Amino acid sequence: MERVVGLINKLQQICTQLGDTAGNSILVDKLSSIVVVGGQSSGKSSVLEAVVGRDFLPRGTGIVTRRPLVLNLVHVDDEKAAEYGEFMHKQGQKFFDFDKIRQEIEDETERLLRNQPGSKAVSPVPIYLTVYSPLVPNLTLVDMPGLTKVPIDGQPLSIVQDLEEMCRQYIKGDNAIILAVTPANADLATSDALRIAREVDPTGDRTIGVLTKVDIMDKGTDCREILLGKSLRLKHGWVAVVNRGQADINKKMTMNEARGKENEFFKGVDSYRDLDNTGTDYLSKKLSTHLINEITRKLPEIQSYIDKTVHDYQSQLKALGHDVTGNRGKMLHLILTICQKVEKAFNKIMDGGEGGGERVLEVFDVKLKEAIHKLPFDKILTLKNVRNTINEADGYQPHIIAPEAGYRRLIEDGLTLLRDPSARAVEQTHQILKSIVTQAINEVTELQRFVNLKSEILAHSAVTLDRLKESSEATVRTLVDMEGSYLSANFFREIVAAESFSYDPSRPKPQFVTLTGEILLEKRYDGLSAADAHLARISDHVSAYLQIVRSQLLATVPKAVVHCTVVPAKDNLLAELQEEVAGKEEDQLRRLLNENEEVARQRDSLQKRLTLMERAAREIMQFRV
Repeated sequence: MERVVGLINKLQQICTQLGDTAGNSILVDKLSSIVVVGGQSSGKSSVLEAVVGRDFLPRGTGIVTRRPLVLNLVHVDDEKAAEYGEFMHKQGQKFFDFDKIRQEIEDETERLLRNQPGSKAVSPVPIYLTVYSPLVPNLTLVDMPGLTKVPIDGQPLSIVQDLEEMCRQYIKGDNAIILAVTPANADLATSDALRIAREVDPTGDRTIGVLTKVDIMDKGTDCREILLGKSLRLKHGWVAVVNRGQADINKKMTMNEARGKENEFFKGVDSYRDLDNTGTDYLSKKLSTHLINEITRKLPEIQSYIDKTVHDYQSQLKALGHDVTGNRGKMLHLILTICQKVEKAFNKIMDGGEGGGERVLEVFDVKLKEAIHKLPFDKILTLKNVRNTINEADGYQPHIIAPEAGYRRLIEDGLTLLRDPSARAVEQTHQILKSIVTQAINEVTELQRFVNLKSEILAHSAVTLDRLKESSEATVRTLVDMEGSYLSANFFREIVAAESFSYDPSRPKPQFVTLTGEILLEKRYDGLSAADAHLARISDHVSAYLQIVRSQLLATVPKAVVHCTVVPAKDNLLAELQEEVAGKEEDQLRRLLNENEEVARQRDSLQKRLTLMERAAREIMQFRV
């Protein structure tokens, strides 16, 4: 028994150091404990003091217990051993004077609640007290503030609800054993303890009933039927006790004297003489045995939970990364490794299709093609514009054979239109690569710790992509300008030859397709005057030529962008940063690895929780050996 209660005591101490309380911690809720609930003035404190055999709880009117008290009783085999208490918040300090224990409970309560509104505010944060004595059973009890129906004595208006919610928080878990304390001289149907116990434990499987003030019931009445389980039945039954009254306390009646008086009462009343579920001694043994059985039964489940939690904390810590300390070589290696991970993630996204390289492909196969096909070539190739352009190109000198200058001017006007969508394809690809860099950075979990390094990687990536964008823009601009710098004379010669039917009729005629998709040599100019037919023919010649140029650019612009931007980005996205980092001094590298403060706090918190959970795992392992 001592080992079991000792184990639970240690696990509860670990929960306290974790800052966990009932209702907000799975481990706390898995630890079996006896939670003492009852209304104010129900005799709840007297029951606890009777079990301990000492006066140590604050007394008074109204709410006296304002915070839960987790009371671990540890039985000491040496009958001559001194009794003492230890508080979790004052580890190592032994309190041999139980009056000082009472004062420390009051002081610690006030310390937490002094800034709370209302002079009688309450808190669910527990006080942990362990009592070592040869007179106590091995037991863990949680003393809850007494329930009330009406706010009094400067209590906050919400006090009734606050107390009930706090009580539910501690008793709702399946591992909470409810000790429902009810005065026998009051109507049990209105018992606060029974009401709230039934809410969370409607079948009564976790509830033990305690009847106090049995000695002051109305004359001619008793609680025998309840103790026999014939009314208000509870699975674990009822126990009747007789505690010291206020007059006894004023007379300084000792606990031994109170136990003797209690035994005399139950032996002297016919209704109780033959019952064995009466008295504080019986209650202590019943509670201790029940608690030990529950703890032993739940131990495998507790161990499984702790083992899983340890594994989860280890995984979370690994994801956050280890603390960055060490020499220049270690820091440099870490930075270069992270850079390589970002580059690898970038390449993976680029090669991964949807969301990456597929977006770049869409720029070439869809957006560029649509933009070029929507260009207003038709406005350039109207008869009116062709006439004006040719006349302006020739000036006062009329052309003799062919309006070559006019042809060139019309083609240059068409090429001017092609510059914008080509340049837009470069910009769209650039924006996609920038977004992929952001994706890649976010995928490298380890990098999220280091705000400065993350900023440097973003900045250097942007510089690299901007430079590659300029290279692509220059190349694409050159591709378009090349078409205007040198016109393919053979194209026009072939058109003239085809139209003059100088080709061998047995050979197939070449096809020249205009921007509108018409086959040039099959087009007829019937109904037009000779002059307009001539202009229409020029328009179609230019249209066919621009169609060839358009097709060429649809093939060469993507090649230029991939060659000048995409491939170099995949190969050398962070090359300059890595070269720069290699030359940095130790203090400069340390500044780069000045990690996010929130991540550092998370790691420290996780490390502390992991350490405590590993300690809990060792305690259970040692217990089961």
